[in-house]
Amino acid sequence: MAQADSKREEVMAKPWEPTSLAGCPAQLLVFRGVSLTTQIHSGNVSRLWPPPARGIRGQGETVAFLYTPRDTVSQAPLEKEQQHPPRLGELTVIDETPNSLSLSWTVAQGLFDSFVVQYRDPAGQPRAVPVAKDQRDVTIQGLEPGRKYKFLLYGIHGRQHLGPISVLGVTAPEADTPAPWSPATEAPEPPEGPHLRTLAVSDITPDSLHLLWNVAQGPFDSFVVQYQDTDGQPQALLVGGNQNKVLVSGLEPSTSYQFFLYGLHGGKRLGPISAEGTTGPAPAGLTPGEPGPRLSQLSVTDVTTSSLRLNWEAPSEAFDSFLLRFGVPSPSTLEPHSRPLLQRELTVPGTQRSAVLRDLHPGTLYSLTLYGLRGPHKADSIQGTARTLSPVLESPRDLQFREIRETSAQVSWMPPPSRVDSFKVSYQLADGGEPQSVQVDGQARTQKLQGLMPGSHYEVTVVSVRGFEESEPLTGYLTTVPDGPTQLRALNLTEGSALLHWKPPQAPVDTYNIRVTAPGDPPLQASAPGSAVEYPLGGLRLHTNYTATVRGLRGPNLTSPASITFTTGLEAPQDLEAKEVTPRMALLTWTEPQVPPTSYLLSVNTLGGQTQEVLLPGGATSHQLLGLFPSTPYSVWLRAVWGESLTPPVSTSFTTGGLRIPFPRDCGEEMQNGAGTSRTTTIFLNGNRERPLHVFCDMETDGGGWLVFQRRMDGQTDFWRDWEDYAHGFGNISGEFWLGNEALHSLTEAGDYSMRVDLRAGDEAVFAQYDSFRVDSAAEYYRLHLDGYHGTAGDSMSYHSGSVFSARDRDPNNLLISCAVSYRGAWWYRNCHYANLNGLYGSTVDHQGVSWYYWKGFEFSVPFTEMKLRPRSYRPPAAQGG
Repeated sequence: MAQADSKREEVMAKPWEPTSLAGCPAQLLVFRGVSLTTQIHSGNVSRLWPPPARGIRGQGETVAFLYTPRDTVSQAPLEKEQQHPPRLGELTVIDETPNSLSLSWTVAQGLFDSFVVQYRDPAGQPRAVPVAKDQRDVTIQGLEPGRKYKFLLYGIHGRQHLGPISVLGVTAPEADTPAPWSPATEAPEPPEGPHLRTLAVSDITPDSLHLLWNVAQGPFDSFVVQYQDTDGQPQALLVGGNQNKVLVSGLEPSTSYQFFLYGLHGGKRLGPISAEGTTGPAPAGLTPGEPGPRLSQLSVTDVTTSSLRLNWEAPSEAFDSFLLRFGVPSPSTLEPHSRPLLQRELTVPGTQRSAVLRDLHPGTLYSLTLYGLRGPHKADSIQGTARTLSPVLESPRDLQFREIRETSAQVSWMPPPSRVDSFKVSYQLADGGEPQSVQVDGQARTQKLQGLMPGSHYEVTVVSVRGFEESEPLTGYLTTVPDGPTQLRALNLTEGSALLHWKPPQAPVDTYNIRVTAPGDPPLQASAPGSAVEYPLGGLRLHTNYTATVRGLRGPNLTSPASITFTTGLEAPQDLEAKEVTPRMALLTWTEPQVPPTSYLLSVNTLGGQTQEVLLPGGATSHQLLGLFPSTPYSVWLRAVWGESLTPPVSTSFTTGGLRIPFPRDCGEEMQNGAGTSRTTTIFLNGNRERPLHVFCDMETDGGGWLVFQRRMDGQTDFWRDWEDYAHGFGNISGEFWLGNEALHSLTEAGDYSMRVDLRAGDEAVFAQYDSFRVDSAAEYYRLHLDGYHGTAGDSMSYHSGSVFSARDRDPNNLLISCAVSYRGAWWYRNCHYANLNGLYGSTVDHQGVSWYYWKGFEFSVPFTEMKLRPRSYRPPAAQGG
């Protein structure tokens, strides 16, 4: 060990002395395990010193080498005037020994002048380590084995300390430290160093090739292959010291690449040797047909601090083997030069569908690429990312409050870098009280706090939860808005009187103070008991503008006020009548006042029912009532409104006509009330008058009676939406829309239904009909069941039967990259689709369009679609009559 340390000191004691790079910008690449950092330097690069050496886990010492990226000599980054202060990103522990911890961080935005790391040493004394502005890592020495340390990182900008961000680290136990090396009595002969011989290219395909090399004398600890991709970005592959061959994949066809091979031995980089290879031409286009075997459903399980299991699906015997590449991506995409992705490789037999990745860093994000190989050729690939667990569960960050109301507030936070199962949000009165807690999903970022007391100060904490472990709390404070009376109105305005009416505050008051003023008149002061909700005003002057203010009084404290302005002597509408009354609608007409009001307030009430209010424009003299119940009496009141002032009401009443089926449960039953033309109408789920649903009935296609639940026709409605939108429906039922998964479940749960899909493109029209159609409940993720295809469009839906519904923000299949995100839709995806009728309208790329595979294939977006359902037992009226 002492000999190794002396060699390390000897390496560190000699600066590098390149002869031709003085004054040129260069990149210093420092490999740590499978991670890579970059330091940008300019000027006399011969003054650069290697950073403190750290071991690659299982791979020997840290390796640092210097190179000048292509096309960067004249492109030194320029500092721009910042519009916003810089912001720190993430702080992580990337290496640990018994006496030191290595930290690495990212900068999310802007540039800092320098950094400071603060911590307490083993004696409990505060320590501060300054770091230069261009560094993104530092090693803290002089620590004790097996101890936990907390580090705070501040960014220095001008005279400000911004931050901090923090991380907990644990040094390695003493037992992990090898015994000190004792020198022999006689110094051994220094061994002759290993060196490389030749590098060759073989097994060339359009997107990959193999590199093979010979070692003239060895052994090496490991090897590094370097090359640049077609975007000019440096790439690096880490290869074990016992290998002499590596597959380089993901290349572009008919492209020449220059490869450099370095041998790593005892913390030194030897070489390079190089070889040039050109990939093969792209294969000729394939005949359209059934889609080829695909990799799918990439997911991660069994995650620990140093390992994870990667799972995937593929058809049986579709691939001879799998190649898995994984590595640590660049910490920040905002840095002026991108860093190579140092990757490791793992080959898996074609019969397996999972692999365990080991020797990973805790709390680290890894980039994953899985290739399916047939022979040496890459047939398919799928990508994703995964993060290992942190050794210490980290707290959430950046607690914020918004939409603070009298009784509610919205709290938001940022999650820690590592995975958590859930968050626990707790709140209580800051001066003591019963704490309330709510557990939310680990994907949540916000939570609405309800049931708060107006005008009160609350303490709010958010805690990360993983299994039975909880993090330190993130704490903040908020004060709710004090409440007072609201919705103040002046009712029943006459020539000399008015009635003030308000909604009382949530917290009781002792009394109300009422103040009424008018130009040229002394103010009117009055009071009302705390239980009152109205106050009559008399002795007012005709055609006079008054201002009324009502405040609550709690002890010595006044609440927030409610105020209105009103005018006396306003004229009410006259001659209110109900005309053209049918079973489901009626036309109301009236005569407007001589001075038109700003608006009208229309109130409609059924016998024993609830009152519904509608605000109408001031110039209106009629209004059509729709969605009425058949054979039902109605009462109607109409008031003229000026601001918050209302005249006394005028009223009328009427009774709607009868129907054969007053509350039809679908368009099949609606047809029995009179065929007519296709139209919008109201049905009632399960025939329940308390569950109306506004729908579009197709009364013409194939005998009519179809309830349309989806339509695409012009791309005016955005179908790239969240789970809740699809659950409850969206759009215009006379245009493009989705009725809603809840409605589909309620309809198909109550009876046996068939389903039809109509597709049109220009003069072409086809259909697909299924004899059985059902959608499960939300608890079953709206799982689809259908059977019995017949039609002219081809059967693209049976493939989806049995699948659950997924949207961009919720994937019950728990895929690493969901089908909804990949194909820009929301659907009953399987792996992934043969029909995608809620896809991206008009798109012809990447299978993202409105597609029906067995009619037009994946690359054609169908311009018109309708999905509709009707009872299986339905018979058209003509057939019923026969």
